[in-house]
Amino acid sequence: MNQEKQLLKQSKIRDLLIQAELVLKEDRYEEALVIINDITFNEMKDLSMEELSAIGRLLICLKEIAEGKRNNIVDQLKTVQASKGYIG
Repeated sequence: MNQEKQLLKQSKIRDLLIQAELVLKEDRYEEALVIINDITFNEMKDLSMEELSAIGRLLICLKEIAEGKRNNIVDQLKTVQASKGYIG
């Protein structure tokens, strides 16, 4: 791959990473995941360690947010189930 193509590819990836970070800051988690999913495997294999690390950090952040939301839902479900015991 010539250097110009590689720079354009890196520019595209950096742009996607910036977009994902911005929407993540606005609590638009699904949109951030869609943006990251737009990065193909072929594009990823040519990325620098810095870019791969940035993708990894975004995915870890999304995972932590998802786990937090899941725990919140589980807690709410337990509260509803406990309330049913008092009502019924």
